[in-house]
Amino acid sequence: MQVLLYPTFLGGKNSGEGWYDDLLALEPEKCLAYGRYLGKRYKDFDNIIWVMGADRDPGPAQENFDLVAMGIKEFDHRHLFTAHGHPDESAVDCCSLGRWLDFNTTYTYEIVHEKLLDDYNRTPTIPFILIEATYEGEHNASEVQVRRQAYWATLCGAFGQFLGNAPLYGFEGPTIFRSKGTWQEAMDLPGSVDMVYWRRLFRSRTWYDLIPDQKHEVVTSGLGEFTGLDYLAAARTSDGSTVIAYMPTSRTITVDMSKVSGTQAVGWWFDPRTGRATPAGTFPTSGTQELSPPAQGDWVLVLDDASKRRLPPGTNQ
Repeated sequence: MQVLLYPTFLGGKNSGEGWYDDLLALEPEKCLAYGRYLGKRYKDFDNIIWVMGADRDPGPAQENFDLVAMGIKEFDHRHLFTAHGHPDESAVDCCSLGRWLDFNTTYTYEIVHEKLLDDYNRTPTIPFILIEATYEGEHNASEVQVRRQAYWATLCGAFGQFLGNAPLYGFEGPTIFRSKGTWQEAMDLPGSVDMVYWRRLFRSRTWYDLIPDQKHEVVTSGLGEFTGLDYLAAARTSDGSTVIAYMPTSRTITVDMSKVSGTQAVGWWFDPRTGRATPAGTFPTSGTQELSPPAQGDWVLVLDDASKRRLPPGTNQ
């Protein structure tokens, strides 16, 4: 289990907690000493990632904020660092000046795929993860909303994403949103189950080789609205051997089959609600092909170079 430690939990405006005022009031020497203490204490743990902040930019506390991170790094030379700022602020927007940031975070409640692609296209390039969007059990989130954030993240270039759940993250303690049921019951809600299928799908293919189809050269029609919630996100591996496209709503799409390597492509429809893959057919890798999912709802299209003889998506290779 990977543990994300927040050494300077600043707290957002609605959290009613956090250490922002304390951090602001401390002498710089004490902030550095606190960081050194943490670095010594946790440097030998294998499963740590440091996350600075939490729902808030450091603002006037930036100097002391950075000193905590630098104190940790004096003794901990192997664990990664990132940050969690205000909504719609990526880590590099608020925390890159300290030069301790190892990877970026995307945080938004707006058009998630748009913000993800903004972070993917940053110069210089920096890896990023979707650290927070709409949680299950909050903001009237639907099951498809939770799923599409996850699929958008991977297909827009992120190396992963977080699922949040209101009763689960509070362990039945006070949260902003009223929760139904216990945190133990929440572990079996659709969000958690759907993330198992999400993980199985992408681990059954070389997800780390996927390049977002930003110019819509692979899937050429049926894309939905870019600034909307029905946007189709697609990506293709660098060698062209796999194409994956996620559609939040069922529709007919057009694919340029010449973007798939080899002479023939094997197609699959992967159901993100059940984790089952249904054959979509075998097609020549030339011209265009219109494809429609087998039913309503959100679907994932997977196209593979037939010569690779890959197992159905979601199956261990």
